[in-house]
Amino acid sequence: MTFGVAIFLGFLLLATQVMVHLYATSMVTAVAFDEARRASTEGGDCAGVEARVVDRLGEWGSRPGVRVTCTAGVPPGPGTPGVPTTVRVVGPSPARSLSIFGNQPIALIDRSASFLTEREVAP
Repeated sequence: MTFGVAIFLGFLLLATQVMVHLYATSMVTAVAFDEARRASTEGGDCAGVEARVVDRLGEWGSRPGVRVTCTAGVPPGPGTPGVPTTVRVVGPSPARSLSIFGNQPIALIDRSASFLTEREVAP
């Protein structure tokens, strides 16, 4: 009986940690998407993107292992396809129990979003 309860609690802990990881992954994906879209509509300007991402991600965003990078894009011009603006967020999963798997994908959150850089069209 005691062994069965211990196994049940172990699976419950694992399920909870997986749910925390999935929630954090969804939040990071949404923030990267929003900030990449915002930077691309501003002509590929990455100024302030890192600060906004860290602010929107709260405590997790200010952890030492979290890295935010923004690659500025170039708007398309005559005969050139343009370069997309990309925001990438990488950091350890907040689900601490998943770290027993080491540096496997489940113990790390790595999300990026890219948008074609826009330019203003003269009226």
